[in-house]
Amino acid sequence: MDRVWCAYYDGNLKSKRVQEKLGFKYQRTSENVPVPLLNESRRVFVNCMTKEEWKANEIL
Repeated sequence: MDRVWCAYYDGNLKSKRVQEKLGFKYQRTSENVPVPLLNESRRVFVNCMTKEEWKANEIL
C-alpha cells in the first residue's frame, strides 16, 4: 500500500483535528457528496498520508 486516504464532513472539527494529529495532509475538497443515510449532500475534505510520510513519523 503506497498511501492511505481519509475524509471528514464540513463542520466535523473533531475528525479534522484527529486526522491532522495523525499526520494526514489536505488533498482536496469535494462538494455535494451524497450521504444516503441522512438523505442529504455535504462538503467533504479529503486527506492523504503516503507510506514515506508514515515511516518518517513512525514511533519505534
